Amino acid sequence: MRATRATRALARLYEARPDAALSEAEVETALATAGAAVNKVTVYRLLDRFAAAGLLHKQVDAARVTRYVLAPQGGDGAAPRFECDDCHRQFRLSQGSAKVQTALKQVLQALATAGHESLAVDIAVHGRCADCAHPAGGAAA
Repeated sequence: MRATRATRALARLYEARPDAALSEAEVETALATAGAAVNKVTVYRLLDRFAAAGLLHKQVDAARVTRYVLAPQGGDGAAPRFECDDCHRQFRLSQGSAKVQTALKQVLQALATAGHESLAVDIAVHGRCADCAHPAGGAAA
């Protein structure tokens, strides 16, 4: 991958926001704000290249918007996440992650044993985030 201005800006964007799950439009806006304005096609190509290189993980949210997050380190597969059904923000779930990863590996191994190939697992828990469930004015005590 060439180290173009846009490529470096995308890498800096995810370094600054490691837990961000960004759509193409959000990435395009962030790159323009960072002084690396590129067109939509270039943004899609950059995101696809980062995903193909294993740097980003591509996932589709409940609103059918493709979002890109930093790929988990260490090759442990996709990190389970919580997605808010109201605001569509996503949060990585770290508690119990080792147990979830072990269960995912067992599922993938069982599927591979059955002859299936190119397996990927994406786990998302859906609900309402704390901010949407309890807005500042009406938070429960």
